[in-house]
Amino acid sequence: MRLKVSNKQIFIFLAVILIIAFIGFFVSYCIHNSNNQDNESVDKSKVITDSKQENRNLQEEVKAENAKYNDVKAWIKVPGTSIDSPVFQAKNNDRYLRNDKDNNQTRWGENFLDYRCNVDNITKEMQHYIIYGHNTEIDTRFTPLFNYKDVNYFNEHRYVEFATLNGSYKFEIFSVYTTNTDFYYIDTTFRNIDEYGEYLKKLKAKSEYDTKVEITKEDTILTLSTCDYNIANGRYVVHAKLIK
Repeated sequence: MRLKVSNKQIFIFLAVILIIAFIGFFVSYCIHNSNNQDNESVDKSKVITDSKQENRNLQEEVKAENAKYNDVKAWIKVPGTSIDSPVFQAKNNDRYLRNDKDNNQTRWGENFLDYRCNVDNITKEMQHYIIYGHNTEIDTRFTPLFNYKDVNYFNEHRYVEFATLNGSYKFEIFSVYTTNTDFYYIDTTFRNIDEYGEYLKKLKAKSEYDTKVEITKEDTILTLSTCDYNIANGRYVVHAKLIK
């Protein structure tokens, strides 16, 4: 038996289809427009955030963190990277190696300053400041340092911002390289300024490429150190000199 379909029923059926299609289009349009507004809002927020980032007072941030944690002695920031954090310092180099600021055991600890360094007078002669940070193999702690293996990256990220309770400073990177613990790149004690000058020459000569940054025995330097898992007891090192 065949069912007879009238013209009226066909018309109603087509009308329903059109209405459903229109509703679908309208909903899709609203969602798309909402997403565009959200993205625009995020972009504006990003611009505002970036502007705030550029106008930050790192010295004040050190003071604020030091008020909460007495071991916060500095702030390290490499513009254009995720390296942007307080720097802790204890009476030894073990405290923050595998423990966080609240002394909870954690694999990545905190970024910390060598216990032998004194940041009270950063412009004093023969000063070598060393900051250690873990290589987490993702974009946290000091893992971004490995990007300096690319000279183009170096050219775009040549400077390091460093602030203490007493002031804010800017350093220019002059040497980057992979080494192991047999090379004592973390020396902080020198008999005289000439010995210090010879030491700086060794650090400069180790660089994987010529950074074209001059270094002299009058320069104060900052070293960023992390582990390089590609060799036994490997380290990846970035040296920068204070811009006076």
